[in-house]
Amino acid sequence: MKPDPSDHRIRAIGAIADIMAKDVGDHAIGRRLHAEIERLRQGAKALDEVNARRSPLDTPAAHAMKIAKMARKFDQEVTATINRSGQIWGEGYKDLNRRIDEKVNLTPDAFAGEIRATFRTLSAKAQAELVTVLIQQNRGPELAAIVKAPSILTGVTDRQRADYEQAILGTHAPAELEEQELISSALDTIMVAAKTATGFARSLTEPASLAEIERAAAASDAAGAAFDQSLQ
Repeated sequence: MKPDPSDHRIRAIGAIADIMAKDVGDHAIGRRLHAEIERLRQGAKALDEVNARRSPLDTPAAHAMKIAKMARKFDQEVTATINRSGQIWGEGYKDLNRRIDEKVNLTPDAFAGEIRATFRTLSAKAQAELVTVLIQQNRGPELAAIVKAPSILTGVTDRQRADYEQAILGTHAPAELEEQELISSALDTIMVAAKTATGFARSLTEPASLAEIERAAAASDAAGAAFDQSLQ
């Protein structure tokens, strides 16, 4: 099998990994995700190196079969990388949510009903001013009475509820929100690299060519067996 001009795919994975390394900085979860994409880069480079250096002891057909076996193993590793990355992301996101909850307690308390009742009596201007104070002073349970309740109970639209919640989190847990965006972006980046790596691996396992080699090998084995039988 003629070596595929795969360098551009390996360079693409490397470029993605380099950009991701800069983006994740010192974030622990980001670094763990970057380590996964580095595994893809090193695996692809190693496979490409073997493909480019056929042993003089191997026929082209034997080399193609050897590379196809390695490529299938690499493709399995790509799948494992995706699974590990998803698990790392999940653990990181869960931990970030815990840290956010420690900084901003958006859980309604026993006074939630009274807070909503009072809120409904206020003018639109007074409601906006109250929400601003609750956000600035990180009075999470009071704000939660408003943003965690159906709009019919408060008169606040779904868009406003989302904006108020984002505002208090952005004010008091900005680093955690930034890291959530960072690791989600990193996971998306890994998916792009994984797709590229899969394309590279499968380019080395062309079914038609390998099937022809396997048929020829089987025919050769059968001829050899027939020869041995003829001497008995």
